[in-house]
Amino acid sequence: MKQLRTYLVMGFLVLLPMIATIYVIQFIFVFVDRVLGSFMTELLFFLIPGVSASDLHFELFGLEYSERIPGLGFIAAILLLIGVGMATRSFLGRQILRLTEVIFTRIPIARSIYSTVQQIVSAFSQERTSFQSVVLVEYPRKGVYTVGFLTGNHDGEIRRRTFSNAISVFLPTTPNPTSGWLVIVPEDDVIFLKMSVEDGLKFIISGGVVAPPNDEEMSKEEKEQAVEAQIEAQMMEWNKNAEAEKIPVSANAKR
Repeated sequence: MKQLRTYLVMGFLVLLPMIATIYVIQFIFVFVDRVLGSFMTELLFFLIPGVSASDLHFELFGLEYSERIPGLGFIAAILLLIGVGMATRSFLGRQILRLTEVIFTRIPIARSIYSTVQQIVSAFSQERTSFQSVVLVEYPRKGVYTVGFLTGNHDGEIRRRTFSNAISVFLPTTPNPTSGWLVIVPEDDVIFLKMSVEDGLKFIISGGVVAPPNDEEMSKEEKEQAVEAQIEAQMMEWNKNAEAEKIPVSANAKR
């Protein structure tokens, strides 16, 4: 009975991503087709003389349709997205989109929704190109590491003031990687990772649940560095425990 329950859970976990994907695609298709399908069907009736909405009644795959032509709204949505994408490459189209953005940002409730969605989209598009690589920074204390993204090097005033080869690292927050803070760190204190920026974003958004694949083995130098880091962390822990044990002894001696 226990083994049967285990198989049931494993089967559910294996099929869950496929079921969720099919459900989301079906929901988007039905929603878009229902919204734009009725409008496009009415537009066709308006353009075709002698045809009215009452004449629309047919069956498709065993389902009856009397309000809209199935799939017409989805096709219209695809064409609309292509048209908007083409408009962003023209001067007039960019001005219209900028005006639309200004209108949305001035509406109280729509402003917060629009800005949030825009930040999430920018995290997967624009910021993916601005981030150069994934790094580890020893923060907020020694022995604790934070995942960040390298954004640039500094050869001007910052390097003259810090007297080091400083680099800019963006430390995002979880689960929203669009917020965070910028730190200027010496390059020698940064650990560069081999994972891609996309894997780094997935790792941060999931809170560490979606770990990047370990396709490459550690080199000899990396293994030595890892062993040294473990020894150093263990020594720090021993020293901390030793100091904690000495405190009550010194306190009793003073008394």
